[in-house]
Amino acid sequence: MSVINKHIIYEDLYDFWLYAFRESDAYEKSSRGYSREWNGNVTWLEAKKLALQGWQDGLEQVKKYQTEITPQITEKVIRPSQIYDVAGYNVNVGRYLSNDPECFVSREFVINNSPGRVFTLVCSISFSAAIEPETIIQRGAIICALVDAIEYAGHRVEVICNWAVSKYSSEKNRTGIIKKNGWLELDVTIKKANQPLEMIELAFCLTHPSMLRRIMFSVAEIEGWSDFAYAYGYPANATNKGDLYIQEIFSGKIPNKKAIKWVLNQLKDLNIEIKNQ
Repeated sequence: MSVINKHIIYEDLYDFWLYAFRESDAYEKSSRGYSREWNGNVTWLEAKKLALQGWQDGLEQVKKYQTEITPQITEKVIRPSQIYDVAGYNVNVGRYLSNDPECFVSREFVINNSPGRVFTLVCSISFSAAIEPETIIQRGAIICALVDAIEYAGHRVEVICNWAVSKYSSEKNRTGIIKKNGWLELDVTIKKANQPLEMIELAFCLTHPSMLRRIMFSVAEIEGWSDFAYAYGYPANATNKGDLYIQEIFSGKIPNKKAIKWVLNQLKDLNIEIKNQ
């Protein structure tokens, strides 16, 4: 069998679904195996339905974490705030015509970072088989909270879901320094910068175990990778890491306090102003 070295890029999520849902003649087809907790307790057909319609239960899981995480993030994020004053950079016509002296629109404070930046967030779902589903779910919820916080701060986010695997386990193979021995990588844009935040789509792509263990595995089978690399290969690093690259955050579930701290640190790394904690 010839060596596989491919990097596949999909900039449209629906086009990716059409590609991933195809049947293959692979011998190793874990994507169609029995449903169990490891792959999200869904069949192949159920995973396809969730991909197209969104994961409502997952959205509730995200909200469960966001109930505590998001308010504590958003109250610390500095964003432009308008106030009315006797001088400013713009005039409110209604206030001016009513002879209100505070008819000018001004800013409450100056933003030090550049407002309106576009950030590319590359989120790896290259989990090892040992990572528990509940860890994947919490991690996805944390990342959704991060995306929400960036856009709350007045910026836009492009979110790319990345899966990269190598045939061999050495560091040079898994970091992509050596790809010629066997490499498969997929970049799927699941949110474009100019798209509104559709949390139900992010919830499935970033939070549901079947995104990797059914959908991405199906791609591996279509490409012949599942019969080329043992157990679908070893988790590897993304080639293109964007402005923020998120690998495996934690190996298990963590307290929400620790999750909040992680999100705030990512915002700081992007030079998004955070109020003193």
